[in-house]
Amino acid sequence: MKVLIVMSGVDFEAFGLRTSLELFGARVFLLPVGRPKHFLDALAGRSGFPEPDAVILSGHGDGGAFLMPELADFLYEPDEPRGPLGPEDLSGKIALGEKIIVSTGCDTGFPQTAAVFAEAGCFYAAPADSPEGSAAYFWTVRFFYGLLFCGMSPSEAAKAASSTDAECAQFVWRDGRTPKNNPRKIRRFPCICPGPVL
Repeated sequence: MKVLIVMSGVDFEAFGLRTSLELFGARVFLLPVGRPKHFLDALAGRSGFPEPDAVILSGHGDGGAFLMPELADFLYEPDEPRGPLGPEDLSGKIALGEKIIVSTGCDTGFPQTAAVFAEAGCFYAAPADSPEGSAAYFWTVRFFYGLLFCGMSPSEAAKAASSTDAECAQFVWRDGRTPKNNPRKIRRFPCICPGPVL
């Protein structure tokens, strides 16, 4: 599996995710976000890296929007958005195909935000509230563990990751992929996947 991590302000999280997923056998690419255009280019499939199977949006969010770096006024390009990127900024601009998208940013699982990704044909998972920071990291690691080692579908892996505790339970997901392009993964490794931690 090829995974693109779009880094927008949470570098330690992104580096930790890269290490974990590479230990699981994934090929991981890091894309630092220096300006809003970089984030939008990644969502439009113009990251400059090989086409990924999954994208992790590692950053901060608020009120259903993704927080972006702030630039001096003269550095913005003419059509480049300023401030947080909400559903209205992303609508019609996501062209990743039927990929798995995970966002670790707070509030980026708001219904309007999730709908934009689902309408673009993606499986999208993100926190609907503000989980403790390490919970978002753990949820993402547990999700990909379920995918890569336990032969789970994205929905099954999301359910398993969310069953960990109340913080992880803040993640929600929507699957906008068509059924024919949403096959159940074949179990590749023997695995005993743990249930909820009590």
